Amino acid sequence: MSRYDVVVYGASGFTGAYVVQNLVASEQFEGLSFAVAGRSDKKLREVLAKVSQKTGKDVTNAAVIIADSVDERSLNEMARQAKVVINAVGPYRLYGETVVKAAVENGANHVDISGEPAWIEKMQSKYSEEAAKQGVYVVSACGWDSIPADLGVNFLKNNFNGDLNHVESFVQQESGPSGYCANAGTYQTLILGLANQKNDQLAEVRKEIMPERIVKGAEKPPKRKMIWEIKEKELGGYAIPFPGADRAVVNRSQYYDATVQHKRPCYIETYFRLESKLWTHLLILWLFILNILVKNSFTRRILQQYPDQCSFYMFKNSGPSKQQVAEASFTYWFFGYGYKQTLPVDEQHEGRPNRKVVAMCKGPDAGYVATSGCVLSAALTIIRDQENLPKRGGVYTTAAAFGQSKIYDYLKSFGITYQLESEYDL
Repeated sequence: MSRYDVVVYGASGFTGAYVVQNLVASEQFEGLSFAVAGRSDKKLREVLAKVSQKTGKDVTNAAVIIADSVDERSLNEMARQAKVVINAVGPYRLYGETVVKAAVENGANHVDISGEPAWIEKMQSKYSEEAAKQGVYVVSACGWDSIPADLGVNFLKNNFNGDLNHVESFVQQESGPSGYCANAGTYQTLILGLANQKNDQLAEVRKEIMPERIVKGAEKPPKRKMIWEIKEKELGGYAIPFPGADRAVVNRSQYYDATVQHKRPCYIETYFRLESKLWTHLLILWLFILNILVKNSFTRRILQQYPDQCSFYMFKNSGPSKQQVAEASFTYWFFGYGYKQTLPVDEQHEGRPNRKVVAMCKGPDAGYVATSGCVLSAALTIIRDQENLPKRGGVYTTAAAFGQSKIYDYLKSFGITYQLESEYDL
């Protein structure tokens, strides 16, 4: 059976529709075939009609595949028709594994936009060897969480001109006059993640997928408070720990660098940056209360039933408006500290870091425009630049899979760019 280059699974969902729209609009996908997949033929055809109207390209006759996460047969049939499955159906801890399993067993590559470390790392534990045998690539966290961060650290490492010791990253989201809210699907994922922290047994999974002890620099990143003021000459404001998957994904990439690429691994600390001290404290308070309420099944059901009100309209069932999405953007800052001298990987530097390099990643609306651009860039890399991927199939992080590829060029075509901001000796 001939395969479509890309099958977008969950194309009728809020994010999936953006993936289809940006795929159709992108010049990078000209000449490539695609299909949309999901549970409802009617909804999928409605998406194709809307995309045709928005892009001016008639895709109403594009292939439609009916597939459901609870129907293994339908997922196998979908995977047999795909070179790359873009999985946009979350929460992944509920609906993701059956899609990964179908892809691996039926010879399809798989990329997704999960930001759920426990699920992501369990997929590596369960399917990496089988994916390697099948010669396919499974790469999670290919959305805004965590391509900008993971490939940002990779970019900084490649441009440090010395030995990078540690990175502090700061992400900030900018909204326009219309404000901003995220779709409630992201909120539901957050609720489930907080509720299942104790049951995920993440420490045991990490021992399995990263069994070797790797040695990082003797100088560790500074310890920060829960809320602290940023006092860099390039950046001010207030920082709190970033609650997404960035740190977990980058740490796995550093393990790959150390054990497979024989490169020096670095530390990473990830933060969310806000301008207002008041809003920073209010956000931390909301997350603290949320973390308590999700532990009780009754209050958790209330939280899940009323996402708009319980999140103070930071998340909405309706998602952001077109105007809000058009006005939004993001900036990732990467402050890298290390040493001017390059030593063999097995030798440690002495003393405090004496070199600092600052890099940035910029892009459009993080939740949907940038996320779709990121996952489409990942799919493009697998299709068009496989010679620069790891020689062996398997389950990889984005930097491990795409760090030496043309993905930076593909990301740029979707408005996601990396640049060096400053560099100086300390």
